[in-house]
Amino acid sequence: MKIEITGKSGVRVAELSGRLDGFGAKEAEKSIASQTIDAPLVLDCKELSYLSSAGVRFLLGVQKAASESGAAFALAGLQPFCASVLEMSGLSGMIPVYASAADAVRALQAGSAAMEEGERRETAAGTFVFHTVGSTTGTIDILGEVGNVIDCAITQDSVVGKPFFETEYSLGVGALGGKPEDYLPLMGEAIMVAGAMVWLPTDGNNTPDYMIPRKASTTVVMQTGFNASIRGGFNEFVEFKAAPGRPASVRDIYRALFDLARTRRPEYRGVLGLGMRAEIHEAFGAGIMKSPLLSNRPANGKMITDPSNYDAWFESDKIPRNQGTTALICGAGEDLTADLSQIDQELLRRMFYINLANKASQNEVLHNHAVFFRNAPAPGGTRDMDVEMRRVVDEAEFVDMRHLLDQTTIVSALIGVSYVQEVREDVNKG
Repeated sequence: MKIEITGKSGVRVAELSGRLDGFGAKEAEKSIASQTIDAPLVLDCKELSYLSSAGVRFLLGVQKAASESGAAFALAGLQPFCASVLEMSGLSGMIPVYASAADAVRALQAGSAAMEEGERRETAAGTFVFHTVGSTTGTIDILGEVGNVIDCAITQDSVVGKPFFETEYSLGVGALGGKPEDYLPLMGEAIMVAGAMVWLPTDGNNTPDYMIPRKASTTVVMQTGFNASIRGGFNEFVEFKAAPGRPASVRDIYRALFDLARTRRPEYRGVLGLGMRAEIHEAFGAGIMKSPLLSNRPANGKMITDPSNYDAWFESDKIPRNQGTTALICGAGEDLTADLSQIDQELLRRMFYINLANKASQNEVLHNHAVFFRNAPAPGGTRDMDVEMRRVVDEAEFVDMRHLLDQTTIVSALIGVSYVQEVREDVNKG
């Protein structure tokens, strides 16, 4: 591993050549760690021939250090093998990748200037300030389909093990356990966010369980019959504040983002993926009460969301809960008023469904899960959703986890927005 660090117009460029394996990562840490990461940094990888999991951990460490200091960070000239390893690691999309160092330098210079000001927009929902943080293609990856959940059609053969990824944001139905008899009867609402996996077992106790792994594992995985993951990274970091005395609903926020995207983002295709740290006014949640296995299918043969079955299968809040908490939210929304023709419709239908507890809307369909905390540290200081969310996971008091209903109201939020270009099959299975 050889590293040469130069400065180009206010952007530090580190040229890497050789192998970023276990030994190379240690050498890279010595060189990069000796440089204070308080200015835009580009790792030029055009001569980098190999990348291992140790190299990926090094890149993640650099990304976190840069985010904590408010500095921009990007990769350039990534070769096909290294790009594939980055994709498999779950880190692809979290770090911008450019064709050349020159392209990256220009982008970071422009991004640094834009980050200082931000783009401010006033809407009926409240005030949004947008900061560009990534240029990668937004994607949502789907495992299974939500139709098997609401049809109560999950079998042991349709359940797959999904590894934890530190940088992943996903929601679905799943459980933890070593054997099918341990996890199949308990599968419930689940979320992966900021390195944590939280799920609501369908054991009748209405008490969420969670795991925060400190290193990657191929044996401790989430067993899931349906999961949707935001894997393309976030394109924008958004500061949101509702009008004084008028908290905005989750639907209000999505609707405003949809409408603004029509004029602000030429790549908008009608689907958004969101990661959000939200200060909650009133939360309304829901959750399935029984594992949606084929063996548990209702006697009338209808979907569990059918009015004749809904109350027996779902606990839905009629009065708000978790007031005054901080929520970490992962979700996606489909704008039914947009041109959705460029998105795979079959895969799109595998992600969204109508929950009877949501207030009726004919303009959008949303799917959101949330984890709730108390005594969270003050937000701000970075423009990196992973850093902002991980600070809450590490320092705040865990309270609850729910499927989040659209009428939940929010006072303020930090939002990572992915302008989804593609919905595709998830290949990251255990």
